[in-house]
Amino acid sequence: MRVGQRTGAAAPLGVIRPMKRLHGLALLRFFRLGGLLAATMASPLQAKGIDITLPPPASGASAQVFFSPDAETDQAIAQAIADARRRVWVAGYFFTSSALAKALDQAKARGLDVRVLLDRSQVTLKYSSATYFHNKGVPLWINARYPVMHHKFVLIDADTVGFGSMNFTRAGAQQNAENFNLFRRWPQLASTYAKEFERLQQESEPYRPGMAFDSATQPKP
Repeated sequence: MRVGQRTGAAAPLGVIRPMKRLHGLALLRFFRLGGLLAATMASPLQAKGIDITLPPPASGASAQVFFSPDAETDQAIAQAIADARRRVWVAGYFFTSSALAKALDQAKARGLDVRVLLDRSQVTLKYSSATYFHNKGVPLWINARYPVMHHKFVLIDADTVGFGSMNFTRAGAQQNAENFNLFRRWPQLASTYAKEFERLQQESEPYRPGMAFDSATQPKP
């Protein structure tokens, strides 16, 4: 069969098209099979995911899954923060939850290493917790490196991490359909998130009242 020849009286989907390069990553060939459009990869895409080793059963590792609005997710996160012994690092997009803000303030008062990193939208958001953290002396960084810094995770000590779709807001915990997953005694996973937090912190700016950003998403001096 010649390239471009129709496989019958089918619509254009029945045309076998030449292989094309997409973004220099792979070659795709589309063809019609049993009335369905399928695709075959002529060369594999290389994903840049991070492999995480599962902890052994004897480690006592656990995982909890919370589905808002019925799971009282904010209370579970606040309790995990209250149980922290050394550090609590939080990266979030929206942060307006007074319960979680107070839990972080209390953790700092206990002498823990508390750090908060938020998206640049929180500088001007009316009900953001940014001002609260600043007034309480909770170390806060603002990330303007990306159009949106959309992370939502909590790192506790060296072996506990929580993450999901939920923003750290009352609506996220009590009104929206969201998920949040809390992994305990899982140091490999926590270490991976710690490295990501440190990377984000290096490209962020310490919060200061009135800080502004230009169109290139970088902080103004």
